[in-house]
Amino acid sequence: MSLHQINAGKGLVEEIREMIEESGINENSFYKTFQQEALPLATVKQIFQQYYYYIRTFPQILSGLAPRVDDELIRLKICRTVVSELGDGKGDAHYIMFEKALAGIGVTLDDYRNVKYIPEADALVKDLERLFLRESPSFALGAHYVIEEFGFPMIANLYEGFRLYKGWQHEDYNYFYLHILIECNHVDWIQDAMLAAAKDETAKKEIIEGARQVLASLNNFWQGLNQLAVSKAA
Repeated sequence: MSLHQINAGKGLVEEIREMIEESGINENSFYKTFQQEALPLATVKQIFQQYYYYIRTFPQILSGLAPRVDDELIRLKICRTVVSELGDGKGDAHYIMFEKALAGIGVTLDDYRNVKYIPEADALVKDLERLFLRESPSFALGAHYVIEEFGFPMIANLYEGFRLYKGWQHEDYNYFYLHILIECNHVDWIQDAMLAAAKDETAKKEIIEGARQVLASLNNFWQGLNQLAVSKAA
């Protein structure tokens, strides 16, 4: 990779990071509401049933992107992320770890396949399916970079909220501890894949557009969760 390509790649990464920062997603209203005081457990269940839909379906959706790319480096980075999300052959899949975090405070989720979701959660998953499985793979790589880049602040903010609840043991919260440790790896992997795909202006525009679209969908998702939290707390 030439020096020009490296600098161009850095510009793409910085542009998406600025988009994330300017969107306010890392300081969204739900984080503030969730950290303010403990909510009734029935409300916690309803809120995180929506979140679970997102994290439960994402590895399935992401795995469908792998056969759609031609570059083997990109395929490798996608597959590494999927394997990591599913426990890396050494531990529980991350969605199971989240189930255990909820169980630690006395919340058991319903089967995600039989739940009626709020419009924002339904729209998020449908947007992910479209971006990763039907649009050009460059859209998906921009979207995936956003998901991983904002992942660490998301985990940190959710952890601070979950600490308000009683009954949990430290091992119940391995979902949060693990993500605090590995999220930087996920960012590095998808950044490598994204930059490998950014070979021309068309690909770069698609990457930026994918990032923009998923960022809008994610912001709407968190706003939907906040509406649930506020309406149930009132």
